[in-house]
Amino acid sequence: MTPATQSALLLLAAGLTHSFSLMCHKLPSERCPAFYPRHPLLRTIVNLVWLLLFVAGIRLAFVLATMLGIVAAILYFVALPFVFQPPLARMLGFHNMKDYLETTEQNKGQKN
Repeated sequence: MTPATQSALLLLAAGLTHSFSLMCHKLPSERCPAFYPRHPLLRTIVNLVWLLLFVAGIRLAFVLATMLGIVAAILYFVALPFVFQPPLARMLGFHNMKDYLETTEQNKGQKN
């Protein structure tokens, strides 16, 4: 496997884990999947995992070429959320991303 492929796979894994963690964190606890950790320490570990995957992937991209690292970072933060979050919303039991957003906004309003 080439270093570019390794970098891409690390960044894809980081993006998926990042999106999943963010989306579950915003959900009311009764809507979270059973396998999402409830304990704050375990949630921190999940966040550290995506962060370490991101750092490893982006570092590898920058080692290969500076421009590749810049493009990889832009794609990670701009494009990957649009790729991963709609399917994750459906996997979490929502009809679509709009349904997920309405639920999280209602939950946000109840916390305030």
